[in-house]
Order: sequence, then structure tokens, then C-alpha cells
Amino acid sequence: MIYRSTYLSKTVIIKSVWLLILTAACLSAVVAQDTIPTIIIEKLEDALENQAEDAEIDINNIADDLSYFSRSPLDLNKISEVQMEEMQILNSIQIQDFLSYRDIFGPFYSTYELQAIKSMDIETIRDFLPYVKVSGNNEQKTFNLSDILSEGTSQVLFKWKRILEDREGFESKDGEAPVYLGDPNHLFARYKFDYGQVFKMGLTGEKDPGEEFFKGCNSDGFDFYSGYIAARDITGWLKDVTLGDYTISMGQGLILHNSFGGNKSSQVMNIKKGGRVIKPYSSVNEANQFRGVATTLGLHKNLNLSVFYSNSDANGTIRLDTTIDTGFSNVSSIIRDGFHRTENEIAKKNSVTLQSTGFALEYKLKGLGLSLNGLRTNFSLPLEPTQDLYRQYRFSGDQLTNSSIGYSYRWRNFNFFGEVAQSDNDGTAQVHGLLLGLDRKFDISFSYRNFDRDYQVLNANAFGEASSPNNEKGLYMGISIRPYKRWAVSAYVDMWRNPWLSFRRDAPARGVEYFGRIEYNIKRKLNVYMQYKYEEKLRNTNIETNPIDALGISKLHRLRVHLTQRVNKSITLKSRAEFSLFDLQNKISRGSLFYQDLVWRPEGASYQITARYALFDTDNFDSRIYTYENDILYEFSIPFYQYKGSRYYIKAKYRFSRLLGAEMRVSRTHLNNRDTSGSAGQTINGPDKTEVKVLLKFRF
Repeated sequence: MIYRSTYLSKTVIIKSVWLLILTAACLSAVVAQDTIPTIIIEKLEDALENQAEDAEIDINNIADDLSYFSRSPLDLNKISEVQMEEMQILNSIQIQDFLSYRDIFGPFYSTYELQAIKSMDIETIRDFLPYVKVSGNNEQKTFNLSDILSEGTSQVLFKWKRILEDREGFESKDGEAPVYLGDPNHLFARYKFDYGQVFKMGLTGEKDPGEEFFKGCNSDGFDFYSGYIAARDITGWLKDVTLGDYTISMGQGLILHNSFGGNKSSQVMNIKKGGRVIKPYSSVNEANQFRGVATTLGLHKNLNLSVFYSNSDANGTIRLDTTIDTGFSNVSSIIRDGFHRTENEIAKKNSVTLQSTGFALEYKLKGLGLSLNGLRTNFSLPLEPTQDLYRQYRFSGDQLTNSSIGYSYRWRNFNFFGEVAQSDNDGTAQVHGLLLGLDRKFDISFSYRNFDRDYQVLNANAFGEASSPNNEKGLYMGISIRPYKRWAVSAYVDMWRNPWLSFRRDAPARGVEYFGRIEYNIKRKLNVYMQYKYEEKLRNTNIETNPIDALGISKLHRLRVHLTQRVNKSITLKSRAEFSLFDLQNKISRGSLFYQDLVWRPEGASYQITARYALFDTDNFDSRIYTYENDILYEFSIPFYQYKGSRYYIKAKYRFSRLLGAEMRVSRTHLNNRDTSGSAGQTINGPDKTEVKVLLKFRF
């Protein structure tokens, strides 16, 4: 196997380092609070470890909100329950205790008062503080066109990234043109205008590597465009209006929900979903948004009605009826990756149209919340999934209707919540939960779910083991204990069963998951935790000698030890050791990961540097290990480590003025036991993979 020489690898590293130095000398960046809070990082890692094969995770909306709140912190005396839910930093018990404290003791006089709230720990307060303040200014922005035009702020952002090594999809073979029609560059541009939370608009364009740019099927430039105009608090009865692209969140996600939170994670009390029904869409996931108009009407002081209409195109695999020449066709699957690099991928682009209409009627009175939700989706072509036996009860046809009733009730230390949903084939799904704060040191959470095998839904995001709420019954129990000032202990157990076949399980199955974590904190100096997770479930054995693919017990163990130490005001060190062991019918695979992070943020300086060096050794995909990496703004890098090798990255961030900003990141992976990496068109004939990212940001 021929691959790049060691000399070329060293040259790439040297050029990358010099490029970082030159960028630091020539450019500058606004150093706002663009760092993702620790709690959200841990939720992301947990979500990826737990996700099913077809699960999707997108936190750009959260990043947008946090970026705005870091520049314009919310007043603790005005912040709402919905805003705290959208931040994904506080769990429901902490939000409940916060609201109770404010109701009982009146307005906050200092952010230091957060320490008096019984369920607030130091780490959570530290994550929360950059986005809140206590202000004596009672002024609040209102919808006024002249103020919007004169006081609104604009942001223009450009992003480029590229893998430096050659990949097979971009190379000519035997005189034939490359499989990918475009160049290897990833391009992104966005314009955003906002006037507080009252008025926002934005336009985003993106080109993935391999996609054409200002030619071919993309003669208008980018492969994907997304935009929105959104206004809030327009009048007393017109709460908000969004035109263009937006997302919808209902209840506990049995129909729709845009939040990745409210699932199993190391934050064991964070099992409840919340947030606004309608939110403008600013991400580049090409299959995750509605496109049309959405509005919320204030029917009464405690009663709001949100309605929406969407007409959008999606990528689909089209099947023609070849038995008779009727021209009849259907869609076997909706493709969500958003790639249009090859002739085959381009042929599937915008091949099916989806029309969606829906509503959410919400009633809120003190601690009580009730909602009635509905969604109807029409396809221009019938959706007919492949005939796998486990898909027998999945939706097929050209029209689907879902409805649900949701509830939430806070009484003293009790927080009850849930949702019951039904699809138009009479399949049902339900989830119910309880969060209970027993005292300052002890919290408990419960969640029960019962999803019929024939409950049909398209874009749900509910609490559960699988990505879709059907064919599952389960019970979850979590505890959080703070026995001493600097110590915290948390644990959960989740038990479930699948009454019908499911992916990689050719028979009804069951599973159980245990999680435990112990944590030690010294304020502003040290954080150490150790956590262990064990998951046991049934899975196809794929043993060639068996005529029937029987189920076997798979066992997955994960152990992590993590240390964060603040050496001084400028330097923070983060160290982690993680181990995995996967056992399927006594076929064992192991994995290990060790990394060291350096975060250098000199006080008052115009630059920041973040770097990591990691060593990993995993036998196969089953023993892979996920870990979060610090990335440039609006990039979320959470790779899984597989095979044996090393990886490093360096990220630089600079500031000079409030108007111009720049960030740059270089990462490199070297595999010790592989001559190639990637697959299909992404194959690199060599053990190294180097990626460079550059971001420019202008604010005016």
C-alpha cells in the first residue's frame, strides 16, 4: 500500500503551525463566551454513546442562544422558566427551586445568591453565570421598527475547512472523472441580524466537500440555503411570528421536539423536555427544519395557540413500478445526510415534497401546564419503507396525523410531567415522569414509557433507548446525592424491553443499563470525577454456523476518570482516562483512551490557545470511545476513537476589536495499525488524516 511519506506528514504539521502563528499576528477575534458549558458537553458525549444508528443531534440553536446571552445576559429577576429550559444548563428541579426562591424571597440583589438555592451546585452555577446578571435597569426592548433599524446588530460569519490528504472520491481513476463532482473544500457563510430577542433574521449558505459551487446543479452558489425572519412580542395578542425556516417542539417529544436534552445522561435529573414551541432555524442540518410560516397567538393571559404551515422538499430514494408502465412511484426512505456530491446523490435531491400543518395549544397557571398538540404530514409520493420484518409496523402511505396531550405540574418539591400521543392508525405512545427534591442533598427522578409497536411518527425525539418512540416499554430511576460540601454522587438504572423485532434484533428483546458517578470539587481550582456505565441488551449474534440469526447477550462496560485543574488564572489542565469492554457471546473487544488538554487564556490578553494530545487503542467499532473536542464557533467535534493511534488538535482564538474576529483549528489523527482510513469516497490511502478549519467573524 502506497501512502504519503513521513517527510510530507512533518511538512503538513510545520505549515499548519506557521499558519496558526501568522493568523495570530494578522487577525483578531471577539472573545465572547463561546465556550460550550461543561454540562452540555457531557450531555453531548452521553447522547452520542446512547444514540441509535439513525439518531440525529444538533445543538446549533442552543449555541446561538448562549452566544447571544453571553453578550446580553438575562436578568435573574426576569428570566423565565422557558428560557432556563432552553439553555440546557439547569435541570428541572434546579429551575423549580430557582423560581420558588424568587417567589419567596423576592428579587435577587446579587448573582452570589444562587449559592443559597438548595439544589444549585458550584459547577452548575459556574456554567450558568456567564449568561445571567442582576440589573437595576427595568428597560425592556419592545417591537419598534425605528429602534430595530437603529439599534440592531449584524454579524457576518465565514467558515472554511478542509482535509489536507487526498481522498479517493476526489481522484481520477483510469482516465475517468472523480466520483465527487465538486472540490474538497467545505464552505459556510452566514448573515445574522438581531435586536435583542424581539427581532431576528438570518441567511445561511453551506457547501459540503465534494459538492459543486457556482456550477452544475448549484449554479446559484451554495448547495444549501436557509433563512428566517422572526419577531416576538409584537402586540399583546401576537406573541411571535417566524417566516422561513424554523423548528417545532411539543410536549415530551412524542410527536416533535428539537432539543437533544431530556434523555439518559450523566445529568441524571435532566429527563424532562421543555422550551418554546417555535424557534427560528439557524443550523445547516438539511432535513431538520420546517419551511413556511409559524406564529403564536395569545388567546388569554394563560392561554397561547401556536400554529404552523410548512412546504419543503426532501431527499428521497425513489422506486418506480417496473411491473406495469403506469408511471407509479414511491419513496423507500427519506435521506437526511444532506450530501449532493455524486450523480446518484444529486438525482435524489428534493425528490419528494412534504407539507406539514400543526398546532400546539398551551395553558399555564402557576405550577400547572397543559398542552394539546397536533401534526399532519402529507407526502407528494407515498412513503413505502423496505420490507424488513422489524419495519412491519412502521408508517407507510402519503399522509400521517399525530395528536397528543401533555402536562406538567409543580407542587412543593414534586414535579410531574408527561405526554400521551396517538397516530391515525390508533397506535399510542406515552411517557410519564416525576422529579422530586427530597431535601438540599437528595433528589430523585422517575420516568415510565410505553410505546406501542404500531405507533407511527416521523420526527419524534422522546426519552427512551431507541431513537423513535415505538416498540418499547421501560422504567428509569435516577438519584442525585450531595452528601458533603465538595462531593456529589449520582446514579441511574434503566430497564426496557422490545415486544417486537427491532434493528439488529430478530426477536423480541430486553435490556438494562446502570450508571454511577462520584465527583469532587474545589471551587475554581479542581474538579475530579469517576463514572462507570454498564449496558446489557440482546443482539443478533451473526454466527455463520447458525442457520438462524439467534439473539445473544451483549455487555458493554465503560469506565472514565476525569480531572480538571485550574493551575492559575491563565492555565487550565484537563486529563482523562477512559476504558471500554464489549462482550458478545464471549467475543470480547477492548478500548482505551488517554488525553491531556491545555487551555491557555491569559487574563486581559488578546488571544486564547486550546490544545489536546490523545492516545487511543480500540479493537473495533463496538469498543469505540466518544469524546468532546473544543472547536471553532458553531462547529461541534465529537469524534469516536477507533483502532490504535494518536490524535492532536490546536485551536487559536484572537481579539483586536469588537468588529473583527478569527479562529483557527488544526487537528491530526495517526493510525498505528492501519494503512488506510475512511471508506468509499472518503478513503485516505495512508495512516494520517489532517484537517484545518478557519473562521472569520464580523460584527457591526
